[in-house]
Amino acid sequence: MVLALAPPFLMLPPAPEYIEVTYRSDLDALLIRWMRKVTLDEMCQGYLHLLEVAAHHQCRHWLLDARRRFNTDREGAQWMVATFLPTLHGRLGGRTYLAYLLVPVIMRDAEADAAFPPASFFQDKPYLSERFIDERAAIEWLQQARHQQLA
Repeated sequence: MVLALAPPFLMLPPAPEYIEVTYRSDLDALLIRWMRKVTLDEMCQGYLHLLEVAAHHQCRHWLLDARRRFNTDREGAQWMVATFLPTLHGRLGGRTYLAYLLVPVIMRDAEADAAFPPASFFQDKPYLSERFIDERAAIEWLQQARHQQLA
């Protein structure tokens, strides 16, 4: 008789020092907290790390607390839309929901607002993103999306 061995426990690399990533199994959501302003390269590396954690947990609901990061620019937004977001479906196997928690001033900043795609952009995409200033509202939005997927 041959015994099948379980695959070895997969260890994820540690998060870069500028982000904290927590998987909440009770919410089936990743909570991501950017700890400071980041460069474009750091932002890209941070998101690539998040994708590895999300794939590990098969988690498609993300709360991204960017209140400390406090920078949204066209170059970073372009990388997200053209390079990063299109990879989510292939890695996670379904529609991914990204709830961004921002400081209110970002919501009023014309340049930051222009960097964020309008709601119509997401209609036919395998990912959806929304901005919030209240963490509870962001979590509720993620939970509604999760319940709709389960229904």
